[in-house]
Amino acid sequence: MAWYHAITRPGQRSLTASASVSPPVEPQAVTAAASPVKGPQAQFIRHPDAWQNEVWDFHDGLGEYNYGVWWLSNMLSRVRLRAAKLQSDADEPEIQTKGVAAELMMRLHGGVAGQAQMMKRLTVQISVPGEGYLVGETEGKRETWKVRSVDEVRAQSGKYQVMNEDNVSTGQEWRDLAKDNLVVRVWRPHDRWYHLADSPSRSARAIMRELELVNRKIVADYLSRLASAGVVAMPDEISFPVREEFADAPNPFMAEWIETAAEAIKNPGTASAVIPIPMVGPADALKEIRFIDFSVRADEKIIEKRDSVIKRLATKMDMPAEILLGMGDVNHWSAWQLEEGALKTHIAPVAELICDALTTGYLQPRLEAAGEDPSDWVVWYDMSELAMRPDKSANAKDAYDRLELSGAAYRRELGFDEDDKPTDDELKEQALKVIIRILPDGAASALAQLIGENIPQIVPVSPQGSDNTSPPGETAPPGAPDASSERTPTGPPDTQGDGPPEPDEASRKAARAARLVVQGGTQHMLRFGVGKRWDLLHPKLCTEHEYSCPFTRAVQTAAPAVRPGLGGTYLCRLDTFGRLVIDGPAMYADTRSMISTSLVPVVNGYG
Repeated sequence: MAWYHAITRPGQRSLTASASVSPPVEPQAVTAAASPVKGPQAQFIRHPDAWQNEVWDFHDGLGEYNYGVWWLSNMLSRVRLRAAKLQSDADEPEIQTKGVAAELMMRLHGGVAGQAQMMKRLTVQISVPGEGYLVGETEGKRETWKVRSVDEVRAQSGKYQVMNEDNVSTGQEWRDLAKDNLVVRVWRPHDRWYHLADSPSRSARAIMRELELVNRKIVADYLSRLASAGVVAMPDEISFPVREEFADAPNPFMAEWIETAAEAIKNPGTASAVIPIPMVGPADALKEIRFIDFSVRADEKIIEKRDSVIKRLATKMDMPAEILLGMGDVNHWSAWQLEEGALKTHIAPVAELICDALTTGYLQPRLEAAGEDPSDWVVWYDMSELAMRPDKSANAKDAYDRLELSGAAYRRELGFDEDDKPTDDELKEQALKVIIRILPDGAASALAQLIGENIPQIVPVSPQGSDNTSPPGETAPPGAPDASSERTPTGPPDTQGDGPPEPDEASRKAARAARLVVQGGTQHMLRFGVGKRWDLLHPKLCTEHEYSCPFTRAVQTAAPAVRPGLGGTYLCRLDTFGRLVIDGPAMYADTRSMISTSLVPVVNGYG
């Protein structure tokens, strides 16, 4: 449970505010009358304990601990505070964007930017010493808010005082707070002593001491190597040809050696930096050359020890262990799960603690002074800027193609908002493009509406005027048997041509378009075997029209990636744009009554 305490003076005037929503609420003071203590010497104005001073030192000097606290505070700075109303039938209160409460929350700490800094600093106070103060002051009609540590607030001579930021000019370290100012203490109560603050850092001090010692050991090893490069011991029998400028040196050999080493360090990329120094002497004497190393030999396990201590510290602190250990060992999905767990386990409890303090110490008193009923109002938080959801765009696409998902939900899962929704004109243009793609008979009319120019209908003619042509608009794909050879007239020879008159052109096109739509929405199947040819299985309604079926055209233009890895019979469908989609194997499907069409998909213009 989150706790707070508002500190006020005995007999101070209550918070005042305008009760109207328009014009905006303009409180005359930021005082609060919630749970006042008896006097400035009460136990809620306290001096820091020894453990709090120690963890502050670790915060300032231990990098791993400082980074963990800063990560948590930066996360909380992205949490937005809102005014919300309690709902009897809901787990969470309902956030409100209008009214007196909403305006009061907007005014707190200067709005969104100021509240982000307030949340960040309050998180540091709660995570390190376990307690802090939110101090509100008025300067005319202007409100100023600051988050202060326990070291910055005190009681002196019956007055509350805060650290004076202008002490450079005034020479005074402390200044009195006006009697109409607000001081709210926010803390984690100790499980044994309610008025005492507690923090995860308190019980982690032993681990942080160990980590500090390990870091010092590593630094000491490095410094020992920098302090001395060791000693080279050589016998007197060694002779060494020296240059003329070193001939008068007390030890010409050592003088030239040091000069050679200095030149190699100065110019590390030259050949002289890597060529060994020649040396001549008796064989027995050369064996006596020894290097003596005075530096402390580094423990090969020291880095592993440090990682182990960091892991223990991360486990003890109120944050995900991966934050201090790094994210290198987790993949995309486990990183999302970590972030989702961090929001619920580490971020939300701190946010709720702060919200509870602000509810009773800030929002409810000011609502009461404004003439509003504060009982159902609370300060709540919005973590939408931190939430990371799994990528469901692929599933959303499939559900949208099956007409099982709304356009708004589809846009949301793809990361778009409602401003990206197509207008009526844009939707009409997209529909015309779909017609051009999957309905050949309507392509000319659709294209004419798109470009504003009539395009003549192109009627396919069989090569060399052959009589073996497909029905009008039924153009067989390359390599497929001629349509006229597949089907034979069913009536007697003398009755061919006798029957009702041909429908007019418009009716014929309308009927054909309706049939194509029905064909495109009916279940088809694909059979894959050895070789490049695919067998497309049509239902009975495609009889006499399998070559103009939208599935036939989609299979011809299917990319190689559409083909599954194993042979067999698969269910297939067309997406919104007429593209082929393979759903899965049709293990027990009865294909005996289906019409088979053998096709070769066209890839980059070649079958």
